[in-house]
Amino acid sequence: EYSCVVFKGIPYAMAPTGTRRFKRPEKMAKWDGIFDATKWGKKCPQRAQEKGSFYQKEFYDSDEFSAESGDDCLNLNIWLPKNIEEKINEGVKLPVAIYVHGGAFMGGAGSNLPFVATNMVKEGVIIVTINYRLGVFGFLSHPILKEISGDTNCGNIGLWDQLAAIEWVYENIDSFGGDKDNITLFGQSAGAMSLQILALSDKLDGICKKMILESGGGYKNPLSSFKTQDEAEVYGNWLMEEICRDQNIDINDHEGIKNFLINGDSADVLRLSLEVVGRSFREGKGFAFLPVIDGEILKKDGNELIGEKEFLKIPYLLGANKDDITMEKATDFSATANPMEIANIEYAKLANESGADSYVYYFTRDLPGDNSRAFHSAELWYVFGSLEYSWRWESFSDHDRELSYEIIRYWTNFMKYGDPNYEGLPKWRKCTGDDLFLKIFE
Repeated sequence: EYSCVVFKGIPYAMAPTGTRRFKRPEKMAKWDGIFDATKWGKKCPQRAQEKGSFYQKEFYDSDEFSAESGDDCLNLNIWLPKNIEEKINEGVKLPVAIYVHGGAFMGGAGSNLPFVATNMVKEGVIIVTINYRLGVFGFLSHPILKEISGDTNCGNIGLWDQLAAIEWVYENIDSFGGDKDNITLFGQSAGAMSLQILALSDKLDGICKKMILESGGGYKNPLSSFKTQDEAEVYGNWLMEEICRDQNIDINDHEGIKNFLINGDSADVLRLSLEVVGRSFREGKGFAFLPVIDGEILKKDGNELIGEKEFLKIPYLLGANKDDITMEKATDFSATANPMEIANIEYAKLANESGADSYVYYFTRDLPGDNSRAFHSAELWYVFGSLEYSWRWESFSDHDRELSYEIIRYWTNFMKYGDPNYEGLPKWRKCTGDDLFLKIFE
């Protein structure tokens, strides 16, 4: 099927069902025998993509890469080079990169297009893609959740899932020929925003050695929202109102509400949460279910922490696209007019001042086939080298294939060494206060 080895749907934590639905992930129990890793694991319950919508056509219109939704969604996929057994027998351990998908914290899965890592692993790295809880299941804040979980805070369950997946890889990747001491985390959009938050915690100390943030990282990124738990609980209150109205439960009946949250059909919980999302957008409040300042993963406002240089001192590679989300009404498409790219530049400057080598890119290639240009997430086809799986395949030119190969070389070299530069490719300098160098991919 692929010119590499793929283990699909490996569970990294106990299924978050029943009483575990709104709790932090629990470590996976060991199992005997052989696990069937030939099919994608379930993805987190989420709103179905509207048929014919832009991103449905872009990333979801493929039976080969579609996965069922379900509560039992905490799984990951491991992409290995074909010759991995030889490497293991020789005692060679390969660098590992874990990818955290985007989707506005509401949708997506590690099995989606364009995350076909065949051409990345050919460069001698192992790629892992993960699922984590989304929307109401991953980012709901409300005092009732504290009663359910027994935790003193709540709201970042999806981030705890990501940490659990990363820890599983750290503990087990040796068995797949990976080097647990050379792990890179990379993500795009909500995935990059997640990793930016995790870089501000102490949870990745000693585990993450490098980080790649695509269209979602940076200092004062316009996409970032660092709500307090009290602010986030407004949406939780809205959800409780929806539940009580729909299920005919008294608003003061906490046991009745808890019973629905724990035992109700996830499709019903999702349906009612989408009412909250709709209300939030109608009232101009944006997304309802996002990471929060919980005092544990995120101690305080993320931009304050970045300004104080309280981030992991590791190499970073980060960037944005010419027609990214923040550029809808732009007339000037230069990098220095792109709010997301400015955030990347400012972060890289701070990181380099701290001794953390950091590199910034700007993706300007207009994708062929329609007028969507260098849209938000357009670079992913090139990063993963999965152009052949895109509906645009016949429109891609030799230039697109060469550009993808160049990007893969830079990305995988960074995964290996913390420096993207590769012999024969143009020099990519660090982005510093004295040298605001941006690598343009056009």
